[in-house]
Amino acid sequence: MFASPNGIVQGGFIGIGTMVNTFFPFVPIGTVIFIFNIPLLILAYLFLDKGMLLRTLLITFGFSLFIDAGSYLIPAYTGDRLLCSIFCGAFAGLGLSLIFYTGASSGGTDIIVKLIRKRKQSLSTGTLLLAFDAVILGLSGFVYGNFEAVMYSLIAVFLTTRVIDFVLYGSEHGKIIIVVSDKAREMAEIIMNEHSRGVTLIKAQGGYTQKEKNILWCAVRASQVRNINRSVKETDPAAFTVICDAGQIIGEGFGK
Repeated sequence: MFASPNGIVQGGFIGIGTMVNTFFPFVPIGTVIFIFNIPLLILAYLFLDKGMLLRTLLITFGFSLFIDAGSYLIPAYTGDRLLCSIFCGAFAGLGLSLIFYTGASSGGTDIIVKLIRKRKQSLSTGTLLLAFDAVILGLSGFVYGNFEAVMYSLIAVFLTTRVIDFVLYGSEHGKIIIVVSDKAREMAEIIMNEHSRGVTLIKAQGGYTQKEKNILWCAVRASQVRNINRSVKETDPAAFTVICDAGQIIGEGFGK
C-alpha cells in the first residue's frame, strides 16, 4: 500500500522483491520473496534449528501470499512520500515484532545472517543485517534513478527498527550505572535517599591491587543518569563509572 507504489524500499528480501517488481511489473513481489527464500530454507533445514525453521516457513509463505493478495485488495496510497515512509515503517515494525515475538524470523537476510554466524560468530547480527540492508538501499538509488528514494527508504527502515524495539521491549528503556569505588556504601545511601533508586552492592577484588572493594550496581531511568552521576562524582571524584543501556527494566519502580 505504501512502499512499492512510491519507490520506497525496505531492507531484506522485500526490498529486492520491490525492485524486481519495478523492472518486471508482471512479477508479484511476494512471489519473488518466496522464490528467493527457497534455497535459504533448504540450507536452514540442513544447518539450523528445525523448530524455528517450521515457523519461518509458515511465515514466509503467509507473508508472500498476503503481499500479493493485498496488492489486489488494498488500494495503493500515492500521496505524500514522507507519510508513506512513516506509515510503511510503522506497520512493518509492528508486523515484524509479532514475528520475532514467536521466536521465528521473516526469512531472507535473517537466515543468511544465522548461517554466516554459525561459521563466524565474531560477526554481530546487527552488523551483518545493517550491511545487507545498506547494499539493498544503495541499489534502490540506481533502480529509481534518484537519491530521494534512498532517503525515504532510510526513514522507513529507521522507524521499523524503533517500532520493533518499542513493541518487544516496551517504553521502559533505562540505564544501568556500575560504580567501582572505595565509597560505594556511602554512594548507595545517597542514591537511595536522594534519588529514590534501589542499589545492589557486589563484593569484588581489584585485579591489580588485590584490595577488597564494593561495586555499586543501579538500574535507573534515563532522565536520572545525570543527577546520579553528579552525586557519584561529588562523593568520590576518583570513582570508576560505567553507564550502559538497558533495553527493558521490569520490577518495582519500573514496568511490570
